[in-house]
Amino acid sequence: MKEEKVSRIVSNLMKISAESSPKASGDYLDIVVLDDAEREMLAEEMFQLSNELEDETYSEKGEAVEASEEVILIGLNEHPPLGLNCRACGYDDCNELSDAEETEDIFKGPNCTFRLLDLGTALGNSLSTADIHGFQPDISIRGGLAAKHLGLIDANICLAVTTKVVKDKNYFTP
Repeated sequence: MKEEKVSRIVSNLMKISAESSPKASGDYLDIVVLDDAEREMLAEEMFQLSNELEDETYSEKGEAVEASEEVILIGLNEHPPLGLNCRACGYDDCNELSDAEETEDIFKGPNCTFRLLDLGTALGNSLSTADIHGFQPDISIRGGLAAKHLGLIDANICLAVTTKVVKDKNYFTP
């Protein structure tokens, strides 16, 4: 019981770290800490997707979700381009990006490169917080896809972060 409370505290600290990460301008992130029932639903969805898509990696990541203490979803919501006309997204200017036809195969796009960097910074801050508190984080792209598929998060792009306590970190070897 005590370990479960600590695990929940750390996952909420990870959420705060992601939410408070530096952003280009505006906040278009969605961060969700799953409860136990949602985590079980996510694992089951990953096993089902593994069968449907004949892709064993969904099942492997589903096992990691089952074995984790916590799952945090970090996603990038609908967003306007930053307005720099930097062309990093592949379009000539931000207006062209805004007017581009929306696509959704796996994730929804196109997306502003600087908003994607905001997502990456949030992930990095969250992972750092987990590590500081003795948790081993893992990023799962397929977990994010399954979470979107289930409707656990409504974001253009979503990644799932699983955590578990690591009691045997070996930094020194004979």
